[in-house]
Amino acid sequence: MATNPAGKGTKTIGINMKMEMAQELERRAASMQLSTGAYCKIILGEWIRSGKKLKLQEN
Repeated sequence: MATNPAGKGTKTIGINMKMEMAQELERRAASMQLSTGAYCKIILGEWIRSGKKLKLQEN
């Protein structure tokens, strides 16, 4: 059985997105010398802590 490298109480998730968005996330992460995963973790954490609601709409 494999162990989670991040430790107990964590979960790894994967998401599919349009190539353009993925490349933008990679570009921004690289500009800060972060992995894309670390960058996403930071920006999602900041958004969740902000308490702001996410408004979803169809394009």
